[in-house]
Amino acid sequence: MRGYGDHGFWETVRDDRRANPRDPKARSVLFWFRVCQLLIGDISRPRAISIPAVIVYRAVTELVLGIELRPKTAVGPGLSIFHGFGLVVNDHAVLGRDVKLRNGVTIGHQYAGGPSPRLGEGVEVGANAAIIGDIDVGAHCIVGANAVLTKSLPPHAVAVGNPARIIRVNETH
Repeated sequence: MRGYGDHGFWETVRDDRRANPRDPKARSVLFWFRVCQLLIGDISRPRAISIPAVIVYRAVTELVLGIELRPKTAVGPGLSIFHGFGLVVNDHAVLGRDVKLRNGVTIGHQYAGGPSPRLGEGVEVGANAAIIGDIDVGAHCIVGANAVLTKSLPPHAVAVGNPARIIRVNETH
């Protein structure tokens, strides 16, 4: 099961629900995302069960809702999706726990087959931001709206602009 860490399935679903308290669309997408992760992660389960579920999930989320978050992606518990239309997360990206994503965000590679970003715990990504390439975004970073991030960020950094630049590093708690 990708992305659960020390959490089980139901704990992860609970954390996702808590992260999206008034958003039935995000809750539904994340519930079915986790179900598909569970199905494809269980090698004892016949593929005849998991493949149709993943096809239906992808058809609804990608074609109807405009959210590209595939079950192969490693996503920690507590993912928040705000107005998710246009959200694209590459299969090989890694999202830590309690990440917040807004509409139009792209997280992916610079070229076909290239490495994808890794986002730490508590990262917030603003609307229409792009996080591209083999980079690490440290815990509790903020990537501003419309930013294009192609370089790694240290923990607690705030980055904005195109190309993104660090404008400050917040105090740690």
